[in-house]
Amino acid sequence: MNLAFLSKTDKALHAMRNDQTKDGREARREIKRRQLVGYSDGTLFMTAKAAVETESRVGQVTIVGAR
Repeated sequence: MNLAFLSKTDKALHAMRNDQTKDGREARREIKRRQLVGYSDGTLFMTAKAAVETESRVGQVTIVGAR
C-alpha cells in the first residue's frame, strides 16, 4: 500500500484510475478501500448549487378546487 494515495482527493484518484501503471493500480485500490469504509471527501461530486429561499407560507389560506 502506497501511503501517498491516502492524501489524494477523490477527483485526483478518479482521473488516475484508468492508467495501466502501478499508480493506476494503487488509485483503483484506494478507490475500492474508500468505498468499503464509506469515505468520500466530496471533491468528485461537487456541484455549485445556490441556496434557494422560498417565501414563508405560514398564515396563508389556500383554496383548492374553486368552482
